[in-house]
Amino acid sequence: MKATRIPVWLMTGYLGSGKTTLLRSWLRDAALQDAALIVNEIGEVGLDDKLLGQAVDSASLISSACICCTGLPGLQDALENLWWDRLHRRRPAYGSVVIETTGLADPRSVIDAFETVPVLRERYRLAGVFTAVSAVAGLDLIEAHPEAVAQVSAANALIVTKCDRADGAALERILRQLNPRAEIVLSRNASLGWPSAMAMANAAGRPTPTPPWRAHVPTDHGTSAHFVPLDAPLTLAALNAQVDALQGDTLLRLKGVIRLDDGALRDVQWSVGDRDIAVAPFAGDVPRLGLTCIRALENPALTTKPPPFVF
Repeated sequence: MKATRIPVWLMTGYLGSGKTTLLRSWLRDAALQDAALIVNEIGEVGLDDKLLGQAVDSASLISSACICCTGLPGLQDALENLWWDRLHRRRPAYGSVVIETTGLADPRSVIDAFETVPVLRERYRLAGVFTAVSAVAGLDLIEAHPEAVAQVSAANALIVTKCDRADGAALERILRQLNPRAEIVLSRNASLGWPSAMAMANAAGRPTPTPPWRAHVPTDHGTSAHFVPLDAPLTLAALNAQVDALQGDTLLRLKGVIRLDDGALRDVQWSVGDRDIAVAPFAGDVPRLGLTCIRALENPALTTKPPPFVF
């Protein structure tokens, strides 16, 4: 009797679209308590695996590589290792796998891998592809970045996020034009629960890569990532001065963990379209302290100068 293939849920969305916030909520659902988690990040220091690891027992990190480019073998290795660890009882059995791609990933190569790589095709099945699109910046990002278009086109479930901060109706119309087969929902404050998300993906049918598939995939996506270490505790004034030094018209994303002079750890995040930089208490395994800055090599008109920190 052929073994049942393990369902895989793929979460994608451009930088700052809110996919990690959604996943943190979903992974607390009882239906995903035994899920295995694979997190892909650009940059030398990962953060999302630490944030999501608070909701699950463990998270496998593929960093410094985009899984639609040079990181695809890393994804295959991670899935194979999960399978053998499960078979030999080196880890508890998992009922599903959740993969979060970097915000720069074109997910079509990942979708294709589940059809063309024998070991993945035999052991796993791609159950759904979720793409988060920010109501605040989504239209501009779709216009400027082909990866954002590919993420929308490849999804069978589209989630318009941050609708508490912007009207998502205009964006929803564009999304329906780009991907008429996908289910679409508007979300406020990560309000979409896992049962509803799973129902969306199931209703939309099987995810497939959208032709034509390109022969060459760029390895930098027109961006650069740079980590700024901030090992010493900072006063708020020193933190703001450091952020001022990092500001620039090409900044797409800023995130990391820092320590204030009172000893408190803070998760720091900002992305295109955000009015304020978000600073929140951080708990869990502490990554290297500092900030990862992702900048555009082109399209400088997209970004704006990050505002002062808001606590």
